[in-house]
Amino acid sequence: MLSEEEKIIQLIHDFAANDYGEFLLNNATKDFLFIRPSGNPIDPSGLILMRTSGDLSWDGYTDIKKIHKLEFLSDDVAMCIFTLRSSFVYKDIQNSDIASVTTILKKINNQWNFSWMHRSSGDSDFALWDLYF
Repeated sequence: MLSEEEKIIQLIHDFAANDYGEFLLNNATKDFLFIRPSGNPIDPSGLILMRTSGDLSWDGYTDIKKIHKLEFLSDDVAMCIFTLRSSFVYKDIQNSDIASVTTILKKINNQWNFSWMHRSSGDSDFALWDLYF
C-alpha cells in the first residue's frame, strides 16, 4: 500500500506523462486553475481547447526533474514544488525549458487531486534550489 506521500508523487509523475487537460479533467478539483507563465489562469477545459486549436503541440518530452518540497498542510491538503522539464511548440515557437511548478493538492473521497498549479517560465537554476532545500 502506498503512503500518502507516494500517492502524491505518483500523481505528479502521471501529470507530466499525460496530456495536461485530459489528465486534469479527472484529477483536479472542480475549481482548479492552472496559472500559466504569462500569469493568465486557465482551467482543464481551456487547456484542452488550447491543445486542439493547433496553437500548442508536444514535440518531445515532459518529465519531472526533481521534487523540491512536499509538505502536508493538513490531513487532506498538501503543497508540492517541483521542476518540470518540457519541450513543446506554442504558436509556431519552439519552447524547451526547465520550469518551476507550485501546486496545491486536496484529498477528496480518499483521492489526491490538483487544486491549484502555477508554472514559471524559463530555466530553473538547480544551484539556487539547493540553497533552500
